[in-house]
Amino acid sequence: MTVKKFAIRTGWAALAVAGLALVVGAQGPPPGGIDRPGRGPGRLMDGSFEFGGLMGGFGGKTVTGKPFQATFTITHSETLPGNSIKNTITGTIARDADGSTYRDVKLPAIGPWAASGDAPELIYIRNLTKMEQYIENVAKKTYQVFAIREHNPPRGDLKRPDRGPKGPSAANESVSDTQTTYTDPMTSTVYKVDDRKVTRTIPKGQIGNEFDIVTTTERLYSPDLDLVLQVTRTDPRFGNSTYQLSNIGQPASSLFLPDPSFQLVQKHGEFRRGGPGGEGKQTPPPQD
Repeated sequence: MTVKKFAIRTGWAALAVAGLALVVGAQGPPPGGIDRPGRGPGRLMDGSFEFGGLMGGFGGKTVTGKPFQATFTITHSETLPGNSIKNTITGTIARDADGSTYRDVKLPAIGPWAASGDAPELIYIRNLTKMEQYIENVAKKTYQVFAIREHNPPRGDLKRPDRGPKGPSAANESVSDTQTTYTDPMTSTVYKVDDRKVTRTIPKGQIGNEFDIVTTTERLYSPDLDLVLQVTRTDPRFGNSTYQLSNIGQPASSLFLPDPSFQLVQKHGEFRRGGPGGEGKQTPPPQD
């Protein structure tokens, strides 16, 4: 494999992992500023079609003692003059008792994969017991390993720089917090949830708009599971998006390790175990 090809594949893997980190249910309750533009784990970037930036990612805090496994479905639809667009992404997410996480995402056959029908399916595993992360390419039955590095906690006396003024979509924002229930579409199990609904109005003329633009985001969060179960967003500019969990149950322990039938093709980073020339040694790019 040429260096250029390897860089492209590695870049795609990194992009996929970044997307996966945004896909699946937030660990931890939505903070007060959850839906401010461009910040907070629940933000869906305006105009973007993504794997599910609707909801907070596993990239947040580590949650222990609350294992689960569930199927997620993300739908995005837009109505155009004389036309419409609809895409659906499905997959599986899971969390182990130690806080390890699993994400299996089947991307839709759109864009470059529409003709070939060979849309990728990627699995991202974060194993906190082994302090390793794995990316599996299901079609090729291969996986890569990345070391999890510990980072020093931020100093308490440091303040985050000012992020600047809010964008126009933050104008005239109203927030409604209530308690309700969520029924699993597959198992019919009922969960108590915190229901947060954020409505924003961009006044006419704010961004050159002839009339007011109203967007809404609603999130159902289960304190018992420490998990977001559903998010819906409506925006007349960019369409409607929905994220939903179903078939919620307990995970299999085998989920948090690479499939034993898959081939290891790359190991990245400096690992804790081993020494010079051991597991910590970088292996060369795989050859065609």
